[in-house]
Amino acid sequence: MLKDYRALLIVSLLFVIALIYSVIRLANPAYIRHQKKYYELTGVANGDLGIKQINVETPAGQLIDRCQTCHMGAINKEAANFPQPLRFHASICPHLGKDPHDLNEIGCVVCHDGNGRAVDLHDAHGEFHMWPEKLLRGKAAQASCAKCHFMESDKDLKGAEIFNSGKHLFIEKACYACHTIDGVSNGKSAPQLTDAGDKFDLEYLVESIVEPTANLETSKMPQFGWTNDSATVFALAIYLKAQRKQKIRDPQFAPVGLQANPRQYYEIQEPSVELGRKLFMGESIDGRQTKGGCINCHSYRDNSGVLHGGVNAPELTYAYRMRGEDYIKRHIINPKHDMMDTFMPSFKHLGSEELNSVVAFLKSLTYVLQQDTTRVYSGKQIYTTYCSSCHGMELDGEGKIAALLDPLPRNFTKHQFVAAYAQRFKTSIKKGIAGTAMPPWENILADEEIDRTVEYIESISKKDKAKFVRYDVSMPQPGNPERRDFRDQGLLIKEPDHRKGEDSFQKFCASCHGKLANGKGPNAYDLEHPLPRNLLNSQFLEQDFITDERLYRSILLGVPGTPMPPHDHLRDQTILNIIAYIREISKDESQE
Repeated sequence: MLKDYRALLIVSLLFVIALIYSVIRLANPAYIRHQKKYYELTGVANGDLGIKQINVETPAGQLIDRCQTCHMGAINKEAANFPQPLRFHASICPHLGKDPHDLNEIGCVVCHDGNGRAVDLHDAHGEFHMWPEKLLRGKAAQASCAKCHFMESDKDLKGAEIFNSGKHLFIEKACYACHTIDGVSNGKSAPQLTDAGDKFDLEYLVESIVEPTANLETSKMPQFGWTNDSATVFALAIYLKAQRKQKIRDPQFAPVGLQANPRQYYEIQEPSVELGRKLFMGESIDGRQTKGGCINCHSYRDNSGVLHGGVNAPELTYAYRMRGEDYIKRHIINPKHDMMDTFMPSFKHLGSEELNSVVAFLKSLTYVLQQDTTRVYSGKQIYTTYCSSCHGMELDGEGKIAALLDPLPRNFTKHQFVAAYAQRFKTSIKKGIAGTAMPPWENILADEEIDRTVEYIESISKKDKAKFVRYDVSMPQPGNPERRDFRDQGLLIKEPDHRKGEDSFQKFCASCHGKLANGKGPNAYDLEHPLPRNLLNSQFLEQDFITDERLYRSILLGVPGTPMPPHDHLRDQTILNIIAYIREISKDESQE
């Protein structure tokens, strides 16, 4: 019992000590200690102690700034060598001579964000959960220049070099193609960034650039190769942090940058291979930026076979020889015309001479694997060079650019799939598959090279020991007996009815293929690769080899090596109605 009282006494004493310490701290807060130290350093005997406050009038209301409660020497040049937080704040724009930024009027929060109402260190710096305006330290404060100054002109604002760099990088890295910033870009395939600075803190923006899925697991933004350059990422993040709808001051009345001069981009007047190369690279021409930047996603090989560029989209070394001029121009302007599920944004802003220059550059790419005509390349070598970036080095459909392709490339490690469809592979390689990223290789590969590639694929798939036998079935026609006539009623197949097919589709197919038949059903992303087919893709469905009989077999027997199961529990009439519905909606899509 005595030991219990001793323990209670010790705990009570500790509590009293903590209470006394807390009272002393409250009576002598950190800012008071800073102020006493400042007066000591400046030789002031009885300085005024207390909270220092500046009220800044803005269009959004009054901005409270108490930062100089601790940063006492911010406007005192004699405090240049004082310890922080008492040190003098150097001129924001030393190149102007007399700096128009008077910290007695604008305070600190205008440039550095944070929580101007607080006087506690961590609270004032915005270092607590969910505070959107964490402190912008050092050069990161350049993100705040756009709160007052017009920053989207041809002229760069002196003293904001990092912001200026980010402004140019937004175009050079082709961010503009997907994202919208009012007055700068009108991309439609990614979140709008006009108010990014108010919505997100700098750390979030940096993280989202470097690893897009870090904050949004379903993000389709590519992970660009240039994000390993921290200076590039930081400059771009500063530019995005500067994007705010609500300005502190009307830019037309700011002391610098009085006129809003929209940025002028280089316009190609006479097409050439070199200008096309610069446009492809996103390089400036005669000091003006070009709105290109294909290199950020696409790659190409020089004549030595060395690969240059991004790893997020198909290699374009062979694009001209595969697709031709008309296709390339159309695809640049309207990518979804030929691949409705592509993630590639539209570059419809490019004029005819820009398009001609890009085509000229792609036409100049002449690399082929068979430069040594005395050598016979194996199927594995051909596959590795031409196929692996999409279908993967392991033939599993997970190549380095596969994630941004829709539909995803086929998985050739599944013996069931290869055994069932290998006879189609040669045609698919030669002619490509419309509506998908699979291009025609007939102008690049000879028939014997395609044969060796197919043989290599088959040899790999055979390592999968799964047994497979494909039934041979034919699609019934109107008037034929119903396959599932349970009670021998003498049911006969009728003409397919697409309206009944819609009801059956919603009942049996929509969970994977989606209510809209776009392949985005609620179960789609829980399935093993490949994902369900987009049945609105008229480019795919209107190919000669996508017959009703093929659709019938795929529904009845399933698609081996994929999550598509057999539906042999359905009547033939139901399957034919579903096929009629699929044809109807894909026809409607092609007419739009």
